[in-house]
Amino acid sequence: MEPQKLTGVTLDRLLAALEAAHPDVRDRIGDAMLVAEHLDQVGDDLIEHVVSTARAQGISWSEIGSRMGVSKQAAQQRLAKAAQVDLEPLSPEQGFSRFTVEARNLLMAAHEAARVRQEPFVTSARLAVAIGIPSAEARLPEPTAETQKLVPYDEGARRVLERAFEVAIAARADMVDVSHIAEALGSASTTPDEAVGLA
Repeated sequence: MEPQKLTGVTLDRLLAALEAAHPDVRDRIGDAMLVAEHLDQVGDDLIEHVVSTARAQGISWSEIGSRMGVSKQAAQQRLAKAAQVDLEPLSPEQGFSRFTVEARNLLMAAHEAARVRQEPFVTSARLAVAIGIPSAEARLPEPTAETQKLVPYDEGARRVLERAFEVAIAARADMVDVSHIAEALGSASTTPDEAVGLA
């Protein structure tokens, strides 16, 4: 989709306004500087508003940086303060509403894979496979004869997701991202059966 062109503010209109206000070109210089500064601020405000909205909806800094054509770190350095939203402190009780879009997509992919294979539960091994650890496939549960529309998380997977909240909180993040789930999967705080080596 082509971006909509803004026609309200043009160079010709700005020049005409300055010329009408100041017949002497020397007097226009100061006002031209003020107008340019104002337009820069409006542009910054526009970007900050859109990024704040995106963060509030769970869009990760990685995707925001990609859309801006810069790295995740560059986007955060420029806009992290402006993008702070009034969110409650992270807690596992908040559920999936505090997962980023990428993290929710990963969990949905894991659930769908478990459903298609007719697995009785979404396990920590299934989460690991979804995150890109093929060696975890050996630990997937055997399929069942029954197809479920909604495959529940087993106790191990629930512990991994709770641990992901703890990792995000320790990192002072405002959302749980894929990287937090990955760290939780490899964490020594999970049981040996749940932990998945990421090396």
